[in-house]
Order: sequence, then C-alpha cells, then structure tokens
Amino acid sequence: MAIETPARFKGKEAFYEKMLRKFVDMLPAQWANFDDAVADMENTKVSVHTIKGTAGNLDATEVYQCALQFETSLRNNAPDKYLYQMLIDACDALKKSLPPA
Repeated sequence: MAIETPARFKGKEAFYEKMLRKFVDMLPAQWANFDDAVADMENTKVSVHTIKGTAGNLDATEVYQCALQFETSLRNNAPDKYLYQMLIDACDALKKSLPPA
C-alpha cells in the first residue's frame, strides 16, 4: 500500500517517506503500557506534545488527533486510558501503512 504524499511534499516523496519512517521509529516505544506512561507524567507530556507536533507537520492526521486528545487529558491531570490506547493504535496503524523498506 502506497502512502499518500501531502501536497507540500510533492516532488519530494522519498524525503517524505524517510521522515515518516524516522517518525514511526521514535513512536511510543518508551511506554510499555498505560501505567508506565503515567508514572512519569512530565516526560509523557513532553513526548505526547512532540508526537502531536511532528504528526501535524507530516500530515499524519489520525496520530495528531489522538495525541491532541491524550495530551489534553494529561494537561487536565486526568490521563485517560482509552485515549492512550487510541494513540498507540493510531501509531501502530501508521507504522503498518508504510510500504516495506
């Protein structure tokens, strides 16, 4: 399955795919589970904010939306396990959408 390159990356498809691969390689590997994610709340807030921004820049809309929602729950000091799982699932789906390297 080919990934759709956003308009601002047209003509630079190889670069876009390279950046997307770098992004998915750094996704929530640091969180083995929800309890680990909330055990270190400050680092998790920073990580989720970074994921949100990078996903937005790469037009990874589903990951962006899930990160935004989970980040909001973290900011409200009410981490939501469902939103956490949605973010993990969106990240996994993005990884699986990439063609074989």
